[in-house]
Amino acid sequence: MTAGTDARLLGLPPGDLTVTAGIGPRLVQSSDSHLPGAKDLPPAAHEAIAPSDRGGDLLLQICASDPLVPPVAAAALLARPGLRERWRQSGGRGPHVPVSDGQTAPRNVLGFVDGIIGPRTPAEQQRDLWLSGPAPVAGGTIAVVRRMVVDVARFAALPLAEQEAVFGRRRDTGIPLSGGAIADGPDLGAKTPDGRYLVPAAAHIRRAHANVVGAGLMLRRSYSIDTPAPGLLFVSFQNDLHTFTATLASMESADALLPFTTTTASGTFLILPGFDERRPLGSTLFPS
Repeated sequence: MTAGTDARLLGLPPGDLTVTAGIGPRLVQSSDSHLPGAKDLPPAAHEAIAPSDRGGDLLLQICASDPLVPPVAAAALLARPGLRERWRQSGGRGPHVPVSDGQTAPRNVLGFVDGIIGPRTPAEQQRDLWLSGPAPVAGGTIAVVRRMVVDVARFAALPLAEQEAVFGRRRDTGIPLSGGAIADGPDLGAKTPDGRYLVPAAAHIRRAHANVVGAGLMLRRSYSIDTPAPGLLFVSFQNDLHTFTATLASMESADALLPFTTTTASGTFLILPGFDERRPLGSTLFPS
């Protein structure tokens, strides 16, 4: 399908179409209950999730610049006997802002640059992103997918300075309130002459900071959505689910951004290792 030779694309050129496949904890457990990806997400605060919108056995993340391609590809991939769709969400990435060394990051539905900090270097990706083992999952990663409704109107009513205090960054440039460049990590110890933190104690950039959390970095890919309500489709990739759960716990204790969000769908999935003609997708977990 990504090569453009599948008739089910209805003649559409695939362009930069990608399909990322992951399996949920129930299927991972059926292979080996001790594997990464076998644990599910615990319930969290600021959630209003229907049973049908929590978890699942299969994740298909379908991305393309041409908005016509993903729904056509989804229809083809979901046309399998016995496969029942639980939920889907379409989203888009906002205008991209240069970060550093050819890296860019998009603005989100609240107008702020999103996903600046993450495992950028090969060493960071090896440490925090890719699974090194056991052998059946080596080369894969763990995804967390969460759909969040965001109270955009209430956030937009805040003065600009208060909006920036929520995130801990300048809205126009993405630079941390502690100064520096957009790609710089915030100086969490920096204070004003009268002793106030330049990055407020409840700022999102502080509460989600890896050093504050005591966990690794997440590769975050957030997509802005406008149905069923304005919000974000949050996707993070990490090689340890604890990275996400510890970060969320830190945010729940004080993050100024969380009160503007309500999570309405959620799941975690083992992203399957790569494949080729000799090793089909998923064959390392489910040998034929």
